[in-house]
Amino acid sequence: MNVAAIETSPVFRNEGGIWQAAPEAQGPFGGMHGGAVAALCVGEMEKMAAARGLGALVSAHLYLLRPLPLNGISSKVTPVREGGRVAVFENELWAGGKLQAKASACFQQPLEIKGLPHAPESPVFEPETFPGWERPAFFKSTVKGPGFLDLCDIRDTRHADGTRAKWFRLKRPFHDGATPFSAAMAVADVSTLFTVTDSGTRPDAGGWPNADLSLHLSRVPKGEWIGTAQRGAWHGDGRGLTEAEIFDAYGWIGRSCQSAVLLPPMA
Repeated sequence: MNVAAIETSPVFRNEGGIWQAAPEAQGPFGGMHGGAVAALCVGEMEKMAAARGLGALVSAHLYLLRPLPLNGISSKVTPVREGGRVAVFENELWAGGKLQAKASACFQQPLEIKGLPHAPESPVFEPETFPGWERPAFFKSTVKGPGFLDLCDIRDTRHADGTRAKWFRLKRPFHDGATPFSAAMAVADVSTLFTVTDSGTRPDAGGWPNADLSLHLSRVPKGEWIGTAQRGAWHGDGRGLTEAEIFDAYGWIGRSCQSAVLLPPMA
């Protein structure tokens, strides 16, 4: 690993109950979009659950209502169910007097079940050996300044079964504590972009933001790397759907899904 490229300061910091974000959290057109918003909104609940001993985060769903500014963000975490083996919480992000995003998260306490496997011990992928991802020309020409992809070391490869995949390693943490689920969720959000870049052409649309993002994981991610193998469907009525299989270096761990909103072509 290139240690010099790793920063220890978190992307998000909370000062007096107000969240601030580093410039790399912003999307290509200013403000924070899906991945960074997921890392903030779901990550706060993930940290809270760890402090309360609520178990592992197994699923989360995020609604993206507006682009989130980089500062002046307040949050509101609300318990939906707490107690027993399953806990559910919601979190709202507010800025400028408006609700910007809302997420729900489900946590599950562990229980030992004999005869069923635990997390694998040996890796099956070596992401650090995969070639780096090259940004396509159209992407370089439209994106200005630092952004979410600059937070990631991104590799491009094909798995043994022919599946094309992207692998990500974060260059700095999102929070001042471990948030492996929300880090994987943030990476999964970029799957929509890669359904476009891997196809070699972009749709005749001004953009393709996603209205939501969901993630289900079968186990806690192990190690620094998260892989995505995505596919998408785009339709003439202006909507799309992207889903991705999610991996860590030890194998398959879950799936993400998001609804894309195709924008009118730019004049």
